[in-house]
Amino acid sequence: MMKDKNIAMLAYLSSLLLFIHFILFIAVLGVAVILNNDRNNEFVSFHIRQMLGIACIALFLSIFAGVIPDNAYWLAFVIIFLVVIMAMLGLMSVVRNQKDELPVVGAAFQKWFSFIK
Repeated sequence: MMKDKNIAMLAYLSSLLLFIHFILFIAVLGVAVILNNDRNNEFVSFHIRQMLGIACIALFLSIFAGVIPDNAYWLAFVIIFLVVIMAMLGLMSVVRNQKDELPVVGAAFQKWFSFIK
């Protein structure tokens, strides 16, 4: 009985950790936007828009993850893998001090999030 209770508590703990992760993400994003407001650096704004787009895709996927059928788990893995690859490409672009749009969706992110200056 106690073992089952611990496993159930672990499940709830994981959901709480996801919530904390989301709050930390919003806080870091807010700090980046606020720090860039004074400087109005186009390089930073470009990468904030790209990152926000990746985050929106990840959030959208996590919301609709329950819709993916059990036998199509590989599809979820591929999509998550692509999101991670996009984040890595964006990070490499920052490290190289370049403004490279993400493949396929980067131009759309720049248009959708143009309010970030």
